[in-house]
Amino acid sequence: MSDVIEILKKVGALIPNDHFVGTSGMHIDTYINKDALYPHTKETSEVGKLFAEKYKDKNIDVVVAPALGGIILSVWTAYHLSELNSKDVLGVYTEKTPEGNQIFTRGYDKYVTGKNILIVEDLTTTGGSVLKVVNTVKEKRGNIIGVCVMVNKNPKLVNSETLDIPFDSLAEYPVEAFDAKDCPLCKTGVPVNVTVGHGKKFVESQKI
Repeated sequence: MSDVIEILKKVGALIPNDHFVGTSGMHIDTYINKDALYPHTKETSEVGKLFAEKYKDKNIDVVVAPALGGIILSVWTAYHLSELNSKDVLGVYTEKTPEGNQIFTRGYDKYVTGKNILIVEDLTTTGGSVLKVVNTVKEKRGNIIGVCVMVNKNPKLVNSETLDIPFDSLAEYPVEAFDAKDCPLCKTGVPVNVTVGHGKKFVESQKI
């Protein structure tokens, strides 16, 4: 079975040596475009299986992830855990509120209370989104067995010690990020990629 970085490269989701703007507004030279992974069901299933293999002995009942991309990962991970353990493991998700929190809607909280929970996420840079899901699961009295992301882009900042949760990842791929005012790519005139990421919004904001 391939590792997750090989899978991302295979589907063209890992794009190095360019100038991108991430979700946080930080500038980076490598972009992991998770949206390029999800149309490929075979490869996405393989990623779900990697999560499942990692936690197959942890007696997981429910896999939880934040919407949107996490929905796909939670379902595939739950599917493979169900196959590996011959039990019905469920996959549910939280949704973002206007205030930026992650909460259960659609009655999904009833699947979480009193159950062994695995939280999965696609990418992490600060750990902020994952912690919001953690807090919501705790509020609903779910027993968090583990938290695992597909790729940890900032392992120095985001780890079990800094987050104070049982945290892991399928892969670590450190990506250095810069504020726009300090960005060496901007200073050397490397054009911002406006095709993926939030580069188009950044470029338009500079014209105002």
